[in-house]
Amino acid sequence: MKRKLFLSVLVIAMAGVLVGNVHAQLSRLFPIPPSNSKLGELTAIDYPKIEISGKLLQLGAGGQIRGTDNLIVLPSMLSEFGPVLYWIGPTGDVQRIWLLTTEEAAQVEIEGKYEKDE
Repeated sequence: MKRKLFLSVLVIAMAGVLVGNVHAQLSRLFPIPPSNSKLGELTAIDYPKIEISGKLLQLGAGGQIRGTDNLIVLPSMLSEFGPVLYWIGPTGDVQRIWLLTTEEAAQVEIEGKYEKDE
């Protein structure tokens, strides 16, 4: 009886982990970044300072960095650099950063919805 209960709980827990992972993958850029987000190139980070397309910016309080797997990445653990969509909040600090794969960056450029940072 205890073995059946243990196996049932184990299966339910594994299903929960799988569903959470699939949801994160399917909701890649959901919610959609604000229309005033910019496309740039993340080149360096020295928290709270970040360098995007040659500009030295600051990550604001509560700012989030989302990796290519759509999970939140702590600034101290960031090891990926490259194309990003970023949003500057009303305080003038960067509030959200979405790391993009090369395919996503190309798609965003083709769509032309976001201003490209030069």
